[in-house]
Amino acid sequence: MSTTLTQLIDKCEADLADSGNATWAAADIEQWLRDAIADYSAHFPRIVTTEIELATDDQTYDLESDFIEVISVEYPNNNDPKTYLQRRPYTHPDFWSEAGYFDIVFRDDDTDVNEIWISTKPTTGENMNVTCQAHHNISSVVGTATTVADEHHHILRKYVMWQALHQLKAFEEASPTSNSSLLMSQYAINVDRARRAYIDSLAKALYAASKSAIISWNAQQDGTRRIY
Repeated sequence: MSTTLTQLIDKCEADLADSGNATWAAADIEQWLRDAIADYSAHFPRIVTTEIELATDDQTYDLESDFIEVISVEYPNNNDPKTYLQRRPYTHPDFWSEAGYFDIVFRDDDTDVNEIWISTKPTTGENMNVTCQAHHNISSVVGTATTVADEHHHILRKYVMWQALHQLKAFEEASPTSNSSLLMSQYAINVDRARRAYIDSLAKALYAASKSAIISWNAQQDGTRRIY
């Protein structure tokens, strides 16, 4: 059963014993949850395959906005057995003169998107399948199902708990009360405890994933490396 962002927000509010939002605003909890998903993506990116329609002699194609890193490029995508392009820097002197290669061109700002460049000149009607690591659905509407695996939702909720307690500490720092010294000490302890709980849960999940990981086939050449 897929869990929506709304359902996760409700669970976070229950964790905080604040289902009525008397202490923490619903908008803040939603933002912390989105931040948690963004941080989670850096450690557990989802794996997606996108089919790209090719055009005659067009060797440059946009990648999806959630793209992180490539895993494989199947081209053409209807061969049996499957055939894959090999990665080679597009600055290689033979990149454009030899078929069978690809490279990823990353953009450093929001004015353009990441692209895949291929050395082969395709023809209209051909397709290629790009399998890649991608971010989870950070900007989805609250009623949309999250792409984070259900067994890792506790990690997201611990992140929200950490940020909620950090906000209490920040409020006390901004407007000290009569017993501020005692409160600040307790808030600092609570924030650190929540931070460590989040980091520990993330570390345990990463360790479990590393123990069950499958070594991937490496189609890279020319000294390039994959990040997984």
